[in-house]
Amino acid sequence: MIELAGFLTLVLAGALCSLDTVSLLQAMVSRPIVSATIAAALLGRPEDGIVVGAVLELFAIETLPFGASRYPEWGSAGVVAGATYLVGGADVAGSLAVATLAGLATAALGSSSMVWHRRVIAQLALRLRGPLDAGSGHAVARLHLSGIVSDFGRGVIVTAVALLVSLGVTQRLLSAWQVGYGPSVAWPIVLAVAVGGATIARSARSAPRASWCFAAGAALGLGLVFAR
Repeated sequence: MIELAGFLTLVLAGALCSLDTVSLLQAMVSRPIVSATIAAALLGRPEDGIVVGAVLELFAIETLPFGASRYPEWGSAGVVAGATYLVGGADVAGSLAVATLAGLATAALGSSSMVWHRRVIAQLALRLRGPLDAGSGHAVARLHLSGIVSDFGRGVIVTAVALLVSLGVTQRLLSAWQVGYGPSVAWPIVLAVAVGGATIARSARSAPRASWCFAAGAALGLGLVFAR
């Protein structure tokens, strides 16, 4: 288990990495392969962080963080995934899958929290509308500083909550993860199919009649499986 000092260090790392996504620097520290490696290095095994970070990069590579679009927040997600992978044990069956799931869930939580953060900043900008229209440098500096501070707080909350949940359930999930010819192998397969299906659906959703093509392909695949 991770002690309190280590937990707080990971929360701080997650918050700083999440800042890099938009508010500060944008120096690629928020990429999952970097943030996961940082988290694993804090726990003494940076090489394990590279492994889970590389897996998350396969999901993050299609993210285009332009403007006000909604996208996953990978800085804190990489930290949570790296810590989860080490707590589960790099040599334990299912540990990489559970860590990846923790990272994806954290990225989704981070995405929702970024929408909340933008609304907070928008409300502050409305309150400062008068000074901003007048060209007040103090108002501009206050708005920027408030954005950085609130984004840091957002990163702290997201990382702390995700770590608490992930570290609390990782061992239970891994204890139920038994690779063999029994019912216990079903839920890893379901997870794999769900991730693969969601990835395909997300990639093809902008194409004309994508849902019909996806449904037809799924039906054809299932037909081939049951026909064997």
